[in-house]
Amino acid sequence: MTEKRRRRLCAAAALVCLIAAVAGWTLWDRSHVYDTSVPGDVLISADGRTLTTPVIWTGCEDKPRLVVHESARTVSLELERKRHAGLPENTACVGSGGEDGQQLLTTILDHPLGARTLSDAVSHETISPFEATRLARPRYLPKGYTPSDRPLGPGDVTTPPYRRARTPSWTVTYLRNPGQGGGRGSLSISQTTGRITGRPGTPPGGWSLTWYAAGYTISVQAADRQLTEDEFREVTDHVSP
Repeated sequence: MTEKRRRRLCAAAALVCLIAAVAGWTLWDRSHVYDTSVPGDVLISADGRTLTTPVIWTGCEDKPRLVVHESARTVSLELERKRHAGLPENTACVGSGGEDGQQLLTTILDHPLGARTLSDAVSHETISPFEATRLARPRYLPKGYTPSDRPLGPGDVTTPPYRRARTPSWTVTYLRNPGQGGGRGSLSISQTTGRITGRPGTPPGGWSLTWYAAGYTISVQAADRQLTEDEFREVTDHVSP
């Protein structure tokens, strides 16, 4: 065998080993991936193409992916979750993955949703998204408050926005001085289609007010010990759908 041929064979063998290693890693890595329902509220953008939902995950997981499947008549959503590699199957994963363990996830459709049915790909439940054009906008916010991509509204994660309401609903959260350290505060505006009889509790050291207007139940909650009652009233007086 010539030296040139021997080098070619070695190169081919190395390439085969590399392909096998990559394929093996991919198969092993995928063993930690699984799909789940989308339990939270869903927002649809004004152009009908962007879908957004709040998601919470544990410290045992990577950030999930919001996956969409489209056909001529239907659109379905699911969450692709991935456990950290090397974790035993019986590892108990509770709580969130810290402050970064909750976030709004988005996906973009190839075509506007239009008259197509939106559903959950895992539970097969129909999803009625909240239209972004219907959102109540605050015309006043206290100094330092900016919109957040984390659904950090006060309250239990078993309630909206993490658990879908019976009618289209959405929560917008604002944070005071995010990422700047020191005292922090959050202010959430939840809007649900129809009249809701239940009232959310007031967060510790905060404020809460709920009312019905223009076909929506609107709830404003603030968890901020530095926020005054006058500032909170100023917010609620200037929120309208």
